[in-house]
Amino acid sequence: MVRRSRKLSAPKAWDRADLHTCASLALLLAPAWLLPEPLWAPLARARIYRSALSGEKAIKRTAKSVRAALGDRDEQQSQAIMRGLKAAIYELRLQDLRGWRPGGWRPRMVLEGEDHLRQALAGGKGAVLWVAPFVFNSGPTKIVLGEKGYRVSHLSSTKHGFSETQFGVSYLNRVRCIPEDKHLVSRIVFDRNAPGTAMRRMMRALKAGEVVSIVAASTEGSDMVKGPIFGGKLSVAVGAPRLAALTGAPLLPVFTVRDPGLGFRIAIETPIAMAGTSADERCIAATSEFLRRSEPWVRQYPEQWRAWSKWRVA
Repeated sequence: MVRRSRKLSAPKAWDRADLHTCASLALLLAPAWLLPEPLWAPLARARIYRSALSGEKAIKRTAKSVRAALGDRDEQQSQAIMRGLKAAIYELRLQDLRGWRPGGWRPRMVLEGEDHLRQALAGGKGAVLWVAPFVFNSGPTKIVLGEKGYRVSHLSSTKHGFSETQFGVSYLNRVRCIPEDKHLVSRIVFDRNAPGTAMRRMMRALKAGEVVSIVAASTEGSDMVKGPIFGGKLSVAVGAPRLAALTGAPLLPVFTVRDPGLGFRIAIETPIAMAGTSADERCIAATSEFLRRSEPWVRQYPEQWRAWSKWRVA
């Protein structure tokens, strides 16, 4: 367990990246609204594979982690995985913009393991969905659960979207958040100045028998577990297991990926047992189990896992 200090300094008003994002969104609006969805991925790959725009140094640096973790990929394959990841992240912009078109964005989706969620909710204490950090986890997960009639509150960061600046949070990030919010009961935004507020709101949602979703990341929160995965370590915030332990709500891992044959797969797995005698022990055990279950998904879809840059050799 690692505890980090909270950064309470005000973000920058804006930066040059915000201008690039504005230009990119403006250029992509017509393709997002007019092009068939199967053309989005090739368009994103074409953009990324232009070496002048793809950040080759970062790709080569992170590809070393991919190669070290997976063990069965050579340098060229590892770099291809990272380019595929960058292309997928860029493609998200097309998905976001399509969400603003009348009728929104409704991709081909398959929900797996819904019985696990139904059984969890039958206990009357709600359910905590711990969503793995794959590129396409955000939109399809919310869409499919909303369409199925589940009342979902999602824990979010002000950074969710494109930017951390004041301008980005106020304007740019709304391009992603507003279409997603149509499928949520509420978006609970983590406030670094008052972290307990988000926890209380999530506890109220669970008490009402609803669903709370949290992405397994290290963007926010002060308590982290450096959990084992692929022989190395990955830092994960422990808000989800801590919430589940406090409320008695089942903690269910969720893996959302794009599969060539099925479209978007949203897989809900069996609950993670909250083992341990202390709060820290339960969080550590839950994180280890979540990462253990993540490994086969990452091996199958390595170009969609956003945590490669955070993975470290043990």
